[in-house]
Amino acid sequence: MTAVFATSRLAIRFARAGAACALALCGLLAAGLAPAGAEPQFVTTKGDLKKESWWQVADFHPFTTEVRGIPVGRIKSNWCKATEYRRDLIPKALLNQDGIDGMAKYKLSFAVEGRFDGSATRQVALVGVYQECSGRKGRFLLILDQPAEGQQPKIRFVDAEPTAHQFGALSVTDGKSIVLSTCMECDIGGILKWNARQRRFAWVPGKGDD
Repeated sequence: MTAVFATSRLAIRFARAGAACALALCGLLAAGLAPAGAEPQFVTTKGDLKKESWWQVADFHPFTTEVRGIPVGRIKSNWCKATEYRRDLIPKALLNQDGIDGMAKYKLSFAVEGRFDGSATRQVALVGVYQECSGRKGRFLLILDQPAEGQQPKIRFVDAEPTAHQFGALSVTDGKSIVLSTCMECDIGGILKWNARQRRFAWVPGKGDD
């Protein structure tokens, strides 16, 4: 009889413990928090995808503290997060909206490589979204010298633009000019080239505003 009572008490304790865990999980969900280890949602949309293109209504949410191994505070001292755009971070349903891959159609990429300064060193240009420690977000374009094995990339150029429309993509013309497009179906953006006289990357006059 004593063993039966002991078993019953043990069962009650397990039941109470299970209920407490369930309540804790419900509390997390009610607070809008994902369980530990859940993947952050990198892009959300604020608009009607039946009427607008995904990149027009996309809101990006940076979640990393390094870009290509470089701490974001080294890129800009007031940044707390920055994430490079990559196709694998964006849902395929968006990239192939209405069955059309807009990035492929308009020959755009999130990163391009080349010898943009005319030297023997190859560079990579990439775009992404950053968030300042104050919470303000924007789009960035970064050019890095590709590093030797075991070394960090060298920062050659940074452009950071606070904006609610953070989408950006790249293409290359004449092998050396980097074209930033903030619109897939128009010419809004700018052209970035190496200025040999000033020995730095610079925007070609006439850079558009979004």
